[in-house]
Amino acid sequence: GKIFRGDKIMHAQYYGAVGAILYNDPFDFAPFGTSADQVYDQKWYMPPSGTQRGSTYTSNGDPLTPIYPSTEYMYRIDEEEVSAIPKIPAQAIGYSEAQVILQYLQGDNAPTDWSGTLPSVVYRYGGILRDSTDAWNLGAIDPTSGTATLLEVTRVLGDMYSKGFRPRRSLMFCSWGAEEYGLVGSIEYVQEYVKVLGARVVSYLNLDVAVSGNYTIRSTASPLLVDAIIEASKMVPSAYDSPEQTVYDKWKKVRWNNVTNEPIIGNGLGSGSDYLGFDQLAGSSNFDASYTFNPADHGNLGSYPLYHTSYEVFSMVKKFVDPEFQAHRALGQFTGVLALILCETPVLPFNVNRYTTALRQTIDSFKTNDSTMFDLLRSATNDFGIAAEEFVTRSKSMDVKNPYVIRAYNDQLLQLERAFLNPLRQGGAYSDMKHIIYAPAKNNQYASSGFPAIADAISSGDKTEISNQVRIATYFVRGAISTLKEFNKFIAA
Repeated sequence: GKIFRGDKIMHAQYYGAVGAILYNDPFDFAPFGTSADQVYDQKWYMPPSGTQRGSTYTSNGDPLTPIYPSTEYMYRIDEEEVSAIPKIPAQAIGYSEAQVILQYLQGDNAPTDWSGTLPSVVYRYGGILRDSTDAWNLGAIDPTSGTATLLEVTRVLGDMYSKGFRPRRSLMFCSWGAEEYGLVGSIEYVQEYVKVLGARVVSYLNLDVAVSGNYTIRSTASPLLVDAIIEASKMVPSAYDSPEQTVYDKWKKVRWNNVTNEPIIGNGLGSGSDYLGFDQLAGSSNFDASYTFNPADHGNLGSYPLYHTSYEVFSMVKKFVDPEFQAHRALGQFTGVLALILCETPVLPFNVNRYTTALRQTIDSFKTNDSTMFDLLRSATNDFGIAAEEFVTRSKSMDVKNPYVIRAYNDQLLQLERAFLNPLRQGGAYSDMKHIIYAPAKNNQYASSGFPAIADAISSGDKTEISNQVRIATYFVRGAISTLKEFNKFIAA
């Protein structure tokens, strides 16, 4: 279950399969056994009949109008030209049905990390693709926890507005349709208004699977937002803890990086939710967060076990996830406070030095036999770090009472993230992925990958392609440097 379901079926199609069956193995969704007392509705783990259903579309937006908005006047490609939808049939089933099928499967034994925990089954190769898809049922967690939280944030800020509050920057509240079919609503919106959004949007704060547990908040964002996220976390009480304990205090206990002495906040967003269009097309600096469970208490599950099934109902949330709805409240407060920080602070609370650290960490994470192939990119990153430090130093002597000076500084901050957008995209037909630093790699449409085009080239083993992608990335990092320079000194010496 480690990659997007659509990619699984696409891989099967590529290797000649005539169809695919997908299921949720109890290894991933019922780690403590499949007896009636260990699964829903006695516990929140997947029962034998649990079935996820979902999109296998590997792109986003209307498949007949790739890149462009699906307006009345836009041309459509022929359905036969759509390459992002699998052409083989696929069916999701429960693991009780899968157990019967797998007992008859022939072929070589599958490796250990491809094997689950169904009894009386030897996991083999043979045309069956295992593990999860997603589904569209009542969706008490996905997306209703996000919808409920968004509505509450909207209600509170609306009440503030009725009492005279006027934000320094505009706040827009959006609820998208057709997300499960390939982010259609949000992608089409961004495609149609990308010129305005690309020029004006500061940040997009995403609430989708807002609450899947009551342990702590897990946040992922652009590196520029990390300082603002930490500031917000210090102002919000942690759910189901003592009243004086904040989200930040909880992070100190459960999500702390002892090397940096800071909370663990993920860098870069993937494509699993409606932030994608803002990330990859508009170029704003974006945020996603969820109140989650403790994986150590649940067999190290990667997702809540009833994800996108017909068992994902209100009573399940109240019984197993958030009995007093404190987690919903805490995440709403956290997101609302972050929104206020971003819209009310005269100087945008973006720390450009965070990007230097993120770039270096990503480069160091690449596994190759020849580390010198990244020397050009390392050199550009070092120069970026120098420019970022100079930018921060200049800001300390900035006339914060002069609105024109503040506007010029904020404009530079806005341009930094946008400088990483490649108008030619991440190679080939990868139409929606333009962010050169953070986007999904081609073999997994969900997860974010640092320098994804380089990661894909490394996976291919093509040294020429690796070199080419390193040089392209170097170009964009050096281009980003110019956005941090003084307006009359942006040309390299």
